[in-house]
Amino acid sequence: SAFTTTAKMVRLLLTPCVFAVLFLFDNSLAATCDNSTFPEDLANIQILGLQQASATSAQDCQQACCDSSNCNVWQFAAAAPAHPVGSCWIGHTDGSDRQSQDGWVSRAKGIPPPPPPPPSGPYDVTDEHGLGLRWEGVGAISGGGATSKLLLDYEPSVVSDILDYLFLPNFGLSLQILKVEMGGDADATEGAEPSHMHFKGDENYERGYEWWLMKEAKKRNPDIKLYGLPWSFPGWLDPTATSDQPAKNAFVDPNITANYTVAWLKGAKREHGLAIDYIGQWNERDAPAPYAEALRNQVAAEIPDTYVLNRLPHYPGTSVTPDPQGCTQYPWNTTDGSRWVDEEGSVADGQSARCLARCVSRNYVTGCHTATFQWHLISAFYDFLPWPRCGVAVANKPWSGFYEITSPTWSLAHTTQFAPIGWRYSSHAGGVGLLSKGGSYVTRVSPDLKDISIVVEKMTHDASACARGNNPSYDTATEEVTFVLGGSFSNIETLQLWYSNLTDGNASPQLFVQLPALKVVNKQVTITVNPNEIYTLTTLTTGTKGSRAPPANSDFPLPYHQSFDDETEYAPAALWYDQMGAWEVHARDDGHGQAMKQMSSVWPACWGYSCTGPTTYFGPRNFTAPLKMAFSFNPTEHLGLSVSLYNKGPTLNVATNGSWSFGKNKGTDASLNVNAWNNITVLADRGNCTAVVNGHTLASSEGVTDAFSFQVMLDRYVFAWIDDFALTSM
Repeated sequence: SAFTTTAKMVRLLLTPCVFAVLFLFDNSLAATCDNSTFPEDLANIQILGLQQASATSAQDCQQACCDSSNCNVWQFAAAAPAHPVGSCWIGHTDGSDRQSQDGWVSRAKGIPPPPPPPPSGPYDVTDEHGLGLRWEGVGAISGGGATSKLLLDYEPSVVSDILDYLFLPNFGLSLQILKVEMGGDADATEGAEPSHMHFKGDENYERGYEWWLMKEAKKRNPDIKLYGLPWSFPGWLDPTATSDQPAKNAFVDPNITANYTVAWLKGAKREHGLAIDYIGQWNERDAPAPYAEALRNQVAAEIPDTYVLNRLPHYPGTSVTPDPQGCTQYPWNTTDGSRWVDEEGSVADGQSARCLARCVSRNYVTGCHTATFQWHLISAFYDFLPWPRCGVAVANKPWSGFYEITSPTWSLAHTTQFAPIGWRYSSHAGGVGLLSKGGSYVTRVSPDLKDISIVVEKMTHDASACARGNNPSYDTATEEVTFVLGGSFSNIETLQLWYSNLTDGNASPQLFVQLPALKVVNKQVTITVNPNEIYTLTTLTTGTKGSRAPPANSDFPLPYHQSFDDETEYAPAALWYDQMGAWEVHARDDGHGQAMKQMSSVWPACWGYSCTGPTTYFGPRNFTAPLKMAFSFNPTEHLGLSVSLYNKGPTLNVATNGSWSFGKNKGTDASLNVNAWNNITVLADRGNCTAVVNGHTLASSEGVTDAFSFQVMLDRYVFAWIDDFALTSM
């Protein structure tokens, strides 16, 4: 109609004007993006949890925040130690995740003022306000990956002492939850643990060492909880995977993968008498919903006493304010893992002890978390691998028997020896809180209300940093701490006192020391707490600092020969450390004793870190030239073999098609035979190194002057044998 046509023309004529008005309006908004837009100056303060933006100056960073729909803070790393220098970070914050660090140019808007300082003492310890949540324990992880392997290689009497420190109640760590890796034949951080099903139709529950470790734990503490969790999965669960093609999806058929996991649970019970209390779905990953449902259904039908956990939050760290609702918003008697946190720690020695002292207590004070897991339990792997010495103990020299019980053991013992699983926290108004001059106090109460244990820690901000996790800046100072006992606790007359000074870590002479008991006078007790000290005040008289004398430290013994004949079938070979694949002791097909065999025949579904062909290491990285290394090798299919002086010398690469390389040399005349025993020799010298295959010298290459270890790698997932491994000084 004429009216419609006229209306269209008017719209067309008006459109440029509208655009012009909008353009002017946008420019006026942009002009207000200055310091007045962000009135709060946060110079030299780092806000955690922001997203990096592409701006390369403070002004552009501010503009990037203005342009974002939900940004109330920007920060620009103008100078070190802020890092990376020249980077811009923007986002939304309530101001709680802040820490002091020079070098930041930063402004914000709408951030609440800092919380008021915690109330000064005295601090009430009473049940008159009710109690808090159920205490669910301290856990530690054997795995993620292969962290306990070398423990198996110690002499039985020595390993028994180490296990006492880890599991025996009221002796050392007194661990309350043991979490183990359900092996999947692939690297899960340091190394790989073997699957109970390497390939379709395979099933074996004698592999690895986690069965052994769980039984030893239960032998010492029948009440310890057991928890299994997969990191990687064997490749056969993905029909597209082959010997040469890595698995990409271990959940193609959720029911098959659930059956694989349930088989591990049933095997634990049937073959080892182990009832697994908890099973997880997939470490640090969200398992597909169909798999989670299939797993829950199968577990409920076949192993109803095992609880399927959801993914746990990893390394959340702590805050500087108590939970505002005092944890009353949660059911008090949960046992489903919903209030657990995983993998705090992950640092070494004294730093780990202080990190764990802070997290185990403040995880509850500020986050209502009722169980904290340390990664990892014991560092029983070679120091050149990732994350060395991050366990509560170090045991990686089985040839000498030497081991170290490090300060994290005693830091955690302040809690584990005096608070069994099933006790309850005091309420936030009656024994749980932050100290006025930095630190925390946490009271746990026995079910009959007759016993209490109060852990008081004053870890400083910098000295208690974990590898990851929240740790906003706070100040710490010496404080006289007074507790007033009330309610059911008002008749307590004496409290036992345990003390550690964690300032110097392992070197401290004051680790888990029992001090004279405290007399309760007028329902009060007082202690003076200095930075990086931890105390336990308890009615329990059962605490003990166990003591075993480790054998002397010594170098790796040479000459060394390993025939594998005296080793346990299906077990990992002594002193070898698998990073990918599954290298196990098996009877030779020709009847000539035993040898080490690579048993994973499909490329696994890797979890992270490396995803190479089957790889195993031998020995610490402290071998030096001149040294001769020799072994027999029998591949059952065509493949490539790599032998490295890891990682300071040349690598021998030799394949069954005749090709080879050694350093800068290469050729095609190697005679590496399939289904036959081949002799492999590498002569390591300072002047040059020489590679010999079946008596034929391939080449000499550059010498090696630094200390090294040995690495053996295959380029395909096929069966292959190693026997008669020998090291000889030249």
